[in-house]
Amino acid sequence: MEDAHIEEMKKFHECLKNYGVKTFQNLLSAFLIWLFGNLVFIPLASSLNWQTRVFCTLIFFTVFTILIARSIPGLKKLIDTFSFFPAKKYSSKRNLSYENSLILFRNSLYIASLIIFYLLYLPFLSSFHPSISGIVLILILIWIIFPAIRILSVLSYKLLEWLVSEKQTEAPYETPSDNGN
Repeated sequence: MEDAHIEEMKKFHECLKNYGVKTFQNLLSAFLIWLFGNLVFIPLASSLNWQTRVFCTLIFFTVFTILIARSIPGLKKLIDTFSFFPAKKYSSKRNLSYENSLILFRNSLYIASLIIFYLLYLPFLSSFHPSISGIVLILILIWIIFPAIRILSVLSYKLLEWLVSEKQTEAPYETPSDNGN
């Protein structure tokens, strides 16, 4: 078991070395573009007219999307290798298999990162048209169903086990006795 832990640490270190810096640079650049676009330039363009606002939003949206698209493969690899740490700790504490714990944390991190990306895209999408952000939200919720099903398949056994143990520890239901009335 210790050899597996050392192997996972080496794998994480190698992945961090190969993908960490480039992914971090792309995400940081995308975040700076997002900040300048949504807090400075798009409001300035909005004060001129709506066509300028849409054009400025399109420029920042495109640059932001390119930077995010460049960082996604590295981010996926980093999430896959990073999920080892909470999975290892959770599997030992909660008496859950390591593979199931890994599925649980990997898919939870996928869902969290998708929600963060949607929240970052929301100002751009709303600037184009409010219904676009609603359509994208519906698509994201549909996509979230699949990792959520994987998470529920892992947790359903533990939930059923917990419900059965709770049922057995409860005192049996006592009926009130008749006092001769």
